[in-house]
Amino acid sequence: MSQPKRKEETIGRETKGDEAIAYTFKELGIKEIFSPYNLPSFLAERLKQYEININYASSTREAVMLADSYAREYNTLGVVLQSPGVYLTEAIDIIAQAFMDSVPLLLVSTLRSYRDTGRSRIAELKTQDDLMNILAPITKMRERVVSIEEIIITIEKGYKEALSNRNRPVYIEIAEDLFKLKAYPLSPAEQKPEKKTPDKTTVAKVAEVLSNSKSPVIIAGYGVLASNSFDELKELAELLDSPVIATFRSKGVIPASHPLYAGEGLGLFATEEGGRLLDEADVILALGTRFTQLSTAGWSMKFKGYLIHNNVDGEDIGKVFIPQIPVVADTGLFLKELLTQLKAKIKEPIKRGSADKIKVYRKIHILDSHGGLWPYDVVRTIQQFKFDKIFIDLTAPTIDFVRLPIEKPFSWIASESLLERNIAISGIVRASNNKIIGVTDLQGVIQNLSIIQNRLNKSHGILLILNDNGSTTIDAISSDIPTISRTTSNLDIKDEILEKSLDAKTIQSISELKMELENLDENKLNVLNIKIEPDYKSVMF
Repeated sequence: MSQPKRKEETIGRETKGDEAIAYTFKELGIKEIFSPYNLPSFLAERLKQYEININYASSTREAVMLADSYAREYNTLGVVLQSPGVYLTEAIDIIAQAFMDSVPLLLVSTLRSYRDTGRSRIAELKTQDDLMNILAPITKMRERVVSIEEIIITIEKGYKEALSNRNRPVYIEIAEDLFKLKAYPLSPAEQKPEKKTPDKTTVAKVAEVLSNSKSPVIIAGYGVLASNSFDELKELAELLDSPVIATFRSKGVIPASHPLYAGEGLGLFATEEGGRLLDEADVILALGTRFTQLSTAGWSMKFKGYLIHNNVDGEDIGKVFIPQIPVVADTGLFLKELLTQLKAKIKEPIKRGSADKIKVYRKIHILDSHGGLWPYDVVRTIQQFKFDKIFIDLTAPTIDFVRLPIEKPFSWIASESLLERNIAISGIVRASNNKIIGVTDLQGVIQNLSIIQNRLNKSHGILLILNDNGSTTIDAISSDIPTISRTTSNLDIKDEILEKSLDAKTIQSISELKMELENLDENKLNVLNIKIEPDYKSVMF
């Protein structure tokens, strides 16, 4: 461990560990953190002194859920402060999903003592390395701080790593011994998040291929959103007159109303226009995507065209489809350089009639005759109302929502890893107006019931429970191609329980749903228990 040789290397004054934490958060521009309600008062007071807003949760799990939701919604870092750190084990599944979905979380916790562990302290595991070992597979970086001098530069390092290249959770552990001591913390090293720059020779090859293509198609993955390059995507599509297909998680990357938008999903999950255009494409430019099992319908995508695959993580290129040109780079930096080189070759936007093709190929979903409510009935009804954002857990009864038109970036928040049902609830309980929608199923409500109850009268917006009594599930075991299968046992939860515990309104028809949506209570969270016919059919399968 390095020690400062001169006072000039420090922030210039002695501090305790708690002040060093608050000082670092402020220096990094962190204004919001999430913590359970029992955060030690001296830490809370110190954070308040440095104008850091604490969003309190009823548990560590809830705090991590809220930080994850905040990070997804605003494309920024979600920060959790937890003391002691052992309770992060409550949120292993949430952290794991954030890791798989490339969500940046900064988890700062405390270690009971670094000097003499193993004395069976309250909330202490067998060894001081146990929690780090548990978190190792689902965090990008793990560091322990055992001196006040190192607090600032270690948290700063975690901040940098969480936001560098592929965003992911990081874990910083600070010994509680440091809250009782004073020392001179080392000055911030001004570490900045790193972004991989594209190789200009490779970009030149891509520009040459695209400028000579006859029917290019762009697949826009979440990396376009993560790199805030949706404007560059739109400019590129319009320059090349190229259709754009979104993945299930990147909806909103280009407005659904844009003439060049060809829907979402690939393979058997593609829209009619997306599937036909991809089949005709001579060049496919895949941006910031991993070709996940969900978006590609079990990697069922078939194509004949020349594949150019960009991803910030080289490990994800070539795992599913072998590209003719791999581009390992930050998607935003790649798009900027590509546009620069293409504009030198193409002086005026190309006109090849792509928008007209999309119109001709597009098909409207027509449902079979049915009695009760089907999921797509709900989608079509929601489509008639204005909303700002939708937080959704993609499950069997909610998957049809991927066909809901989305107009703006980050107004659709979802996961493709499907490890946990937490996005709808953590998003809606943070909602500040009734233009926010959360969509989940009955299991999602059961798992997070206490969180909803605690915030029922503090939150706003609409929680849609697509309630098929747990009669269906997404089956990815029988085949690589996900399907909806019937469960062997249902969730026997009476409507009266939801009505009493959540003040939910039970919905049996489209007319009832419209009536409730037209008469929302602006002062509370509106919970709608939408009864889905158990034998429904999905427009996706």
